[in-house]
Amino acid sequence: MTISLGVIGGGNMAQAIIAGVQRTAPDLVNAVVAEPNAETRNTLSTMGINTVNSAREVMATNDYIMLAVKPQILPAVCQDIASELRPNQCIISIAAGITIQSIRSALGDVSNPVIRVMPNTPALVGEGMSALVSDRSLDAQHREAASILFDACGLTCWLETEDMIDSVTAVSGSGPAYFFLMIESMVRSAIRLGIPPETAKTLVVQTAKGASAMVETSDVGPDVLRQRVTSPGGTTAAALKVLDDDDYGDLIDRAMIAARDRASALSKDA
Repeated sequence: MTISLGVIGGGNMAQAIIAGVQRTAPDLVNAVVAEPNAETRNTLSTMGINTVNSAREVMATNDYIMLAVKPQILPAVCQDIASELRPNQCIISIAAGITIQSIRSALGDVSNPVIRVMPNTPALVGEGMSALVSDRSLDAQHREAASILFDACGLTCWLETEDMIDSVTAVSGSGPAYFFLMIESMVRSAIRLGIPPETAKTLVVQTAKGASAMVETSDVGPDVLRQRVTSPGGTTAAALKVLDDDDYGDLIDRAMIAARDRASALSKDA
């Protein structure tokens, strides 16, 4: 299959998705981006991506329309393109917090297939995690096309219902920041322990990569891996005791609940 893709909005996430497609499936996707900012259009052009000035220009010739604009301007963009929308076009939205029903309403209560996606920033380096959902049954072609687009910049999973999106936001959407904070804190502590800054960063980043790879490839869970590296009375046990005494697991739980609740509130406000 060949996917004709019109992208409205040429920001970082749109660039990551198209760059991923160019890298992994260049013969499967023909993409054009509508972007009003001349500087951004120039950046896209240097990446070998076709661009146009206005959203309406991508509507006539593309079967898939990706909404990649800021949530606050999405309703206006939808209203602008509504009259150009054809019944067979599939809408894909990566705008955070905007429900499928809100998109349908802004487009004039259309019955087109609409897919909502929660990607995350590691898509910028080809290691993204994208959760996809639709409010109606998609045919196999639409589902396959959406999977191809987001598999190109990492991994994808399909959700059964849209109300799971807020929880996904708390896990993978906001999740990179949790790991960034952990890495930032470990690097800072390593420096305080006398390790040079660049060496500290290398030690922490590689340790994080290695731990992640072990969890990904192991036939046991992270709890078992943790136990295997924790000798009774040893250094790891001493460090983990500090975390356990401050109820590290509960802290993470409360943080993710807060993120989920905030995502839900933002969706309702939108």
